[in-house]
Amino acid sequence: MIKRIFSHLEEGFLNLLITSMTFLVFIEVIARFFFNTGFLWIQELTLTLCAWFVLFGMSYGVKVGAHIGVDAFVIKLPKQARKIAALLAITICIAYCVMFLKGSWDYLNKMYEIGLPMEDIDFPHKLFSNMDPDLVWETLRIDVEEPAVPLWISQSILIIGFGLLIMRFIELLIAVLRNQKLGFTLADEAEESMHLAEAVKDAIPQNSETSVSPTDHDTNMDVSSKNKNEKDDR
Repeated sequence: MIKRIFSHLEEGFLNLLITSMTFLVFIEVIARFFFNTGFLWIQELTLTLCAWFVLFGMSYGVKVGAHIGVDAFVIKLPKQARKIAALLAITICIAYCVMFLKGSWDYLNKMYEIGLPMEDIDFPHKLFSNMDPDLVWETLRIDVEEPAVPLWISQSILIIGFGLLIMRFIELLIAVLRNQKLGFTLADEAEESMHLAEAVKDAIPQNSETSVSPTDHDTNMDVSSKNKNEKDDR
């Protein structure tokens, strides 16, 4: 039950991110081309949302099998050898994510200590108007007089994203050990392209039956002209 709720929340959050990015880019395009103006904060916010979408979505890609990989060699291995190869690959992926998680923690910790803010995105002043300025700075690294959003908050997706990715890889590792899966579930672009080609091929005869081809139209015109000329000669 909890897993299902988390899955719905995960999908809803990704939909919210991509919808927000699309809406912001639309506003920026309208403002630039029709009103000859723009918003600096939209560009920075769009880039931040894009980073959140990618780093948050990479764990979801592992879950649903959306990542692209090369399995031409692994797929030809015997079942036991394929399992060993999958366990080795997952272990390497976990080690890689742990290194990135450690680097992200050190980076965000440094940003927190410095208190470096974003350039164009601020919190509403009323949000901190009744708070102790020293307490807000010590806890959140936010200046009450100029409450810009700190970088450690906007870039915290580094820890969240790689943390979720490690969780997905651990789930996959357990599934392979229990023989529930043989390895990574990868997207097959070739198969998707074949399905698309078959769909287009099936649609072509239907269109040709309901329309008159240029060749048939020209033939009918030639026959009509010939009959008219014969009538004139008579």
